[in-house]
Amino acid sequence: MKQSEIIQQAVAQNRTALTEYEAKEFLGNLGLPVTEQMLVETKEAAVSAAKKIGYPIVMKLMAEDIVHKTDVGAVKLDIKNESEIKSTFNELMKIPSQTKKHVSIQEMAPKPITELIVGTLQDPQFGPAIMFGIGGILVEIMKDVSFRICPITEFDADEMIHEIKAFKILDGFRGSPKADLKALISLLKTISEISMDYLEIDQMDLNPVFIYEKGIKIVDARIILKTSETKE
Repeated sequence: MKQSEIIQQAVAQNRTALTEYEAKEFLGNLGLPVTEQMLVETKEAAVSAAKKIGYPIVMKLMAEDIVHKTDVGAVKLDIKNESEIKSTFNELMKIPSQTKKHVSIQEMAPKPITELIVGTLQDPQFGPAIMFGIGGILVEIMKDVSFRICPITEFDADEMIHEIKAFKILDGFRGSPKADLKALISLLKTISEISMDYLEIDQMDLNPVFIYEKGIKIVDARIILKTSETKE
């Protein structure tokens, strides 16, 4: 499904958010490095998808009314074989939801140098803005982020990266490998462009984004759409 169709479908269904699967499909269609994923409805399909993607895998429950999956136990990591897939599938499908449920079978990304967050929002006064910082579970504790009004240039993106206190982690702290800042700058610029091109999007939250010595990987993504109130 094309990126415009993904948004149009959600709007037609009066939804205010894309599922994680839809959000990553949207971003992947725009050339961004998301984790490989397949959406299934049965245990048999889950086993087949895992074989195509390759073990270990991640299994996540996809339901329109579950936004914060970790809070309800809807994310299962490091699934290593067919037996674990079947038992995990049953466990996920028991999680309460008022909407149709699917399971997303995803590649389990290798351990990164660090986890990052990239986000956007539509500011009522200034329009689209972009945020960058240390992500994962530490984002709310550390609050180590930088902001810019979109669109941003390569220079702006580089400044944002260097502004955070934890930049040393990206720059080879205590002999650890240096992160791929070129890939990160490219990601920030692209996300900035998306926020300008798709004004139906009220907020984007890419967290975590795994960064490596070579390359990056978007592991989880959330896209919130504008409602009638936010469009005013």
